[in-house]
Amino acid sequence: MADWIPQPLELILDTERDRFGIAVGWDHDTERLTLRPLEGGRTWHPTHYRRATRTDRLRARVIELNREGRR
Repeated sequence: MADWIPQPLELILDTERDRFGIAVGWDHDTERLTLRPLEGGRTWHPTHYRRATRTDRLRARVIELNREGRR
């Protein structure tokens, strides 16, 4: 992952937790990423992650719409 640095507000998949997050921080010294949950809440630092694919973005949108429908 050293050749790719997540950009602010980019959708990221935490592959260890199978959880989506929005990139809100990147520490260049430690190469540590900070993600914010899509629905808001506490940030976290994933250890295994990747850029969301088109399919991932669709899946994240469906999760978001289902959450809104339950409110």
